[in-house]
Amino acid sequence: MPPPLRCLGCANHSCPNDATQSCSGCFLVRYCSKACQKEHWKSHKQDCKNPLKSKSWSPTWVTENRKPAFISGPNEANIQQKRWGNMMSIDLINAKNNEGADGICDKDLSLAFIASGDLRNVVRTVNELPEDYIGTLKIVLNDKNPMAVCRNLMILTILGIVEDVEEAAEHALHFWYSVFQPLSYRDHVFPLFSDAPTFQHLDGTPACLTSTTTVYMRWDTDTTYFLISLLAGDEIEFPQAKNALSRTMYAPERIDHRERYYASLRPSHRVAFDAWRRSGILLPFGAMKDHMYVPNRWLFSRQGNLLLYDSSSPLKGWDYNEVVKAGRAHGTTDDDLMGGMFFYVKDQLVEFSKRLRKFKVHIYSYDKDARDLPAILKRDVSSPKSFDRIETSNITDKNYVGLSILSDWGPLLNEANPNAAIIGLFMNWTAWKRAGEAASSKAMYLRARRRMASCKFTVSTCPKFADTDICDSVLGLAPCV
Repeated sequence: MPPPLRCLGCANHSCPNDATQSCSGCFLVRYCSKACQKEHWKSHKQDCKNPLKSKSWSPTWVTENRKPAFISGPNEANIQQKRWGNMMSIDLINAKNNEGADGICDKDLSLAFIASGDLRNVVRTVNELPEDYIGTLKIVLNDKNPMAVCRNLMILTILGIVEDVEEAAEHALHFWYSVFQPLSYRDHVFPLFSDAPTFQHLDGTPACLTSTTTVYMRWDTDTTYFLISLLAGDEIEFPQAKNALSRTMYAPERIDHRERYYASLRPSHRVAFDAWRRSGILLPFGAMKDHMYVPNRWLFSRQGNLLLYDSSSPLKGWDYNEVVKAGRAHGTTDDDLMGGMFFYVKDQLVEFSKRLRKFKVHIYSYDKDARDLPAILKRDVSSPKSFDRIETSNITDKNYVGLSILSDWGPLLNEANPNAAIIGLFMNWTAWKRAGEAASSKAMYLRARRRMASCKFTVSTCPKFADTDICDSVLGLAPCV
């Protein structure tokens, strides 16, 4: 693996200089001089002249004057699965607007992510704690999907066992978001798993991830076997994986679905996203990818099919403005959306890895149905029994678990903390409303109050926990004091 990528240099890979000017044709790559741009043109020409870059580009259904397939057909292919969380990332504590940054520096905190999906909200929440935090942080990390549970453990393990935090962050990033991983993952990182504390303690006994962070696996036997079978499974050959990527991302019958998404992007972003779909690798536009050819076993089925939707995007759920800001800081252009994403996620994972090695953290990993977990926590001697924040993702939607999750988890809020709250997203509620109205529903809140009546909780839309653009569909629940 090349040295960790800290700043993007000249796009002409044979040149070691810093980039100072962007390609005026696409604004996706940068060069140190016109001479380097000219030398690199043969490699860059196809991307720079990509038809998707044209301002006059139109979806095929428009140019062919026909009804798009997504009007009546399914929105997603059947065999794929969601590998990444689908709600906007949030800082679950948001201390400055709640307890106060100074008010939590020495306070023990307990958090529950009861339908975690991926680690997005965990990473962001831990990273937003004060740098001088000296309390004990307890995190319940649960998902009933064995793949999500195991992937999260793998990412945590990579961040804990790879000594260099920059290298650890890049390996974790590619494990999370790239279809192909660097050769060094197979040769240097994967062999470390056999001796990793997290894999020596799958029986639930404490595993020291770092000198300050302990992980407890509270899994059913099936999840443990699932992890072992994937670790011991046969490798997928690169040509097979590349064909599977192409079949999924460029299936002819799905062209209208792809172009529906492209139509919402500005021209340069269409090209950047198309490059990610083509390579399956999350790196800045034009960055070297020759070392990235080990298929990510965790994104493929046993039969070699890619387990991603053709609409999958690493960007979903992350803050666009923060992504662009991170890209600028590391030398990418605003048009290189995936380059900004690479540096943003890497920065987050570097900081998260540092904090796992600095803060006193206990992570309790579960694989249970969120409705059953409160009773399980009650029986588990070492796990937290009350929480300062409980994040429900979007399982409060009625097509998942519904509002009953509030009465299941309401009694577990920390009554001693007036800022304790349940935070969830009603992602699909407009689909259940007449005419798709997006206005706040008084009836829904009244129903939530009835659910919580026995627990004596207040209910409100709560901007202290929600981004303003999704505030109307976020329900905050806090104990009455």
